[in-house]
Amino acid sequence: MPESQRISFDEGISRKELNAVRQRFMRLHRERLRRILVELRKSQQEFMHLLPLLLHINHPMLPGFVSSETPTGISDYSPSRKALEAANKLSRSFEFKKRAQRVYHIHGLYLMGSTGTIGQSSGSDFDLWLCFDPALNEKQRQQLQQKAAQIEKSAAELDLELHIFLIDPTRFRQGEKSKLSHESTGTTQHNLLLEEFYRSAVLLAGRYPLWWLVPPDKEDDYQAFADYLLTNRFVKAAEIFDLGGLDHVQAGEFFGAALWQLYKGIDSPYKSILKIFLMEAYSRHYPSPPWLAQQAKRAIYDGEKDIDKLDSYILLYQQVEAYLKQNKDLDRLELARRCFYFKVGERLSRSRNSDNWRLRSMLTLTRQWGWGQTQLQMMDTRSDWKIDRVIKERNALVGVLTRSYRLLTDFARKYAQESHIDPHELNLLGRKLYTALDHRPGKIDHINPGISKNLTEENLSLHYRPTRDGEPAWMLYRGKLEAGEAIEHRPIKISNNLIEILLWSHVNQVWGNGTLITYDAGESALPRDELLSLQKSVSRLFPQYMPPSAGMATLAKPASIVLSALFINIGVDPMEHLTREGMQLTSERHDPLSFASSRTNLVMNLEKIHQTSWGELQVSRHEGAEGLMDVLCYILNLQPERDLPRSLIRAYSYSGVRGGQIALRVTELFNHVIHRFSGDEFGNGRYVFRMGRAFFIVQKKAESGFIWQSLESFESLIDELELPQQTYRALEFDPEILVNSPFPVLYKLNKPDVIQLFFRIQKKHAEIYILDEQGALFQQTIAVDSPRFLMRQQRRFLNSLQQLRNLVLDTPSDLLLEPEFHQLSIDRDGLYYTEQRRVPLVDGDDYLELTMIGDSSMTRREPVSLICGDKEFTRLEYGADLYAATFEYIHGIRDSDERYPIYLTSIRLSGMKPIQTLSTVDLLNMKKHVEERLNSQQE
Repeated sequence: MPESQRISFDEGISRKELNAVRQRFMRLHRERLRRILVELRKSQQEFMHLLPLLLHINHPMLPGFVSSETPTGISDYSPSRKALEAANKLSRSFEFKKRAQRVYHIHGLYLMGSTGTIGQSSGSDFDLWLCFDPALNEKQRQQLQQKAAQIEKSAAELDLELHIFLIDPTRFRQGEKSKLSHESTGTTQHNLLLEEFYRSAVLLAGRYPLWWLVPPDKEDDYQAFADYLLTNRFVKAAEIFDLGGLDHVQAGEFFGAALWQLYKGIDSPYKSILKIFLMEAYSRHYPSPPWLAQQAKRAIYDGEKDIDKLDSYILLYQQVEAYLKQNKDLDRLELARRCFYFKVGERLSRSRNSDNWRLRSMLTLTRQWGWGQTQLQMMDTRSDWKIDRVIKERNALVGVLTRSYRLLTDFARKYAQESHIDPHELNLLGRKLYTALDHRPGKIDHINPGISKNLTEENLSLHYRPTRDGEPAWMLYRGKLEAGEAIEHRPIKISNNLIEILLWSHVNQVWGNGTLITYDAGESALPRDELLSLQKSVSRLFPQYMPPSAGMATLAKPASIVLSALFINIGVDPMEHLTREGMQLTSERHDPLSFASSRTNLVMNLEKIHQTSWGELQVSRHEGAEGLMDVLCYILNLQPERDLPRSLIRAYSYSGVRGGQIALRVTELFNHVIHRFSGDEFGNGRYVFRMGRAFFIVQKKAESGFIWQSLESFESLIDELELPQQTYRALEFDPEILVNSPFPVLYKLNKPDVIQLFFRIQKKHAEIYILDEQGALFQQTIAVDSPRFLMRQQRRFLNSLQQLRNLVLDTPSDLLLEPEFHQLSIDRDGLYYTEQRRVPLVDGDDYLELTMIGDSSMTRREPVSLICGDKEFTRLEYGADLYAATFEYIHGIRDSDERYPIYLTSIRLSGMKPIQTLSTVDLLNMKKHVEERLNSQQE
């Protein structure tokens, strides 16, 4: 560069040279603005000419009018002829009147980003920084914001995506956090954002940045040099605005910027890869990064006039290229070049001679890269890339994002203490990467993050055949392949699960509505019509294809199930053996989970899809009843805390004549159980249903979440219900089971902190069922002569237990309620129902007190002694004759020889707080044992 063109202030500051610098910047900005307008349609060009005028004045007939009091006026602005023509086109009555000595509330308008660079395209949006007078009060700022919003709406009507951001220069210099970009995380990376502004902003109207006049070699002493220029009146404060210099950047800024670019890159990698590489290059030289804005400024000071060489997007690429070459990272360099080529959007394989400056620049670059016609044709047909090429490209993008995440992690670890980097943000990004990019068995990968527009194949072949190790699997091929041909080709997808193949091909739009399928079922026994029904159901589940990506707020919470679909009995007819035996025609048991007289569970297998709140889709296969229970508990453990969908679960079955009935039963069961457990009143409850001959209990354990328990028979179920409980847990029976049993009715009325007795009177005996205050079951059959006397005796005993319990409770609020009594009856349909009964105790009622003295250690169930009235019978004295002696004594003091039943009236236990050591059910079983031994003496 000739010395005469270089500007340096080493020998003193010259107003002439300052003006020359300003003119060079102004020339560059005018040329960039011209390039911006060239890319726009005529109506859009007119709007861009009009835009400064809309903010310079308030006119009720022009877009953006809020009120006549709205702050307006742009420093050093006079509307152009084209701006006035555009205004007159909108309002013929409009007339611009220039006012003298008016107040200018707006310091300047600046277009930010890729506009005016080689990276601008017809679809590019526009970010406009509106720098206003810091003296504006809050009301004025709100009015100006309203005006900006109205102007944005007017631009949108012309298909111009315009975003206007209000900038207070004073607050910006102080590093105040604010949202300065519609793509921002909300946290300003001050220096990085400022560097991008100085590198890419185009002055649309108003004051020029003071930064222009600070030489590159004075950047480290920016403030002192700027103050010197203003103090000595080399420049006037009214003609410049100042956002500050590129001072020492904090590590946290690099971290935040890289974090956000990585976050965006997961969903739109081509738009972010270059900026990710730039962040890497900057961080490599931390704390003194080679700012692109400083490089451009140095070139301007040296006299560079070629606008192409000063293009901020080309400078960005060149910085990335130098960084990757230095690291000898040629694979990522090729990817960077592809990203740059796609961003520019010029198709060089079609036209090589043009006056288009963007095309000329790209031809120069691609020749330097060594790209030939074949490479260019491949790049220009990206929208038509098919699955093989897309998967290869996707893997390259995933590799870049994963490696950049590791580098970011290392950077955060190195500078965490210095810049207070929040590891929580890095963890959330890790979750985002994990859910979007991590490849796991059964996880459905999104293989086309904006790479190709159409992956749909005209022909696909689906085969079920053995793999090399002999295990059969589903294999999906491109094209039309018969069984013998498939062996010679490599499948594009292989899985043991058919639903995984169908879902993957659907969400990635490989299998479209017009795709023709060549199908070879092999040994799977899956009919073609069932295959097509399954594929149709999968496509209906996800009409929008891939679920939307999760935001940071969602990733900060544990993953929950958004939707779960179960595909039951794929390729298996569960009725086949029953059909041969004729059972499906003769049985009245129609529950698919316990069908016919054989009580067969018709769910043989299932393949599950679940979609999580983090945006993941996963598929897994399960077998039989155990598999169904595993799936139910898995969903319960990942159910959302609130806003539970009404139909979280959808089941499908197309195999056999009862497929629809099976699917409906499982759908209703799962949704009912999930909604029951989502409620506070049943959160720690137990749900019982039947599959085959076994019973299953679902419940939540605090330490391990939801679990299931299998009980092989009805007797085993009753044994489980009779076990003492530590705390009350509500229990609910599935409506399809035990319909002719009293237990569903009993537990429907069950509630905590009260003992409930249910009795059914037969001719010579009574069936008694007791649910204690924690829901444990006790049952007994007692010979009875007088039902009323029996109930009074039961109440006496229960009252004695209640009184003893209340004596040792820690707080009065935990006092047990009065026992409840319900009489059980059976209606004409054989169904149980209850009626609550009042069982009063009659004062002066003639009865004999019979108390058992027991051992609270439970080393033995036998009593230590029995006290009848004032007579005590001890085991030490009577040994094995304890019961006989007690019986003879009671019989001897009765008025008649009639041998009616003997009942205990109370129990006492030895030890400290003895009543707390045993549950009510334990004590009832003690009572039952003693009464049976006593009453057996009269047989």
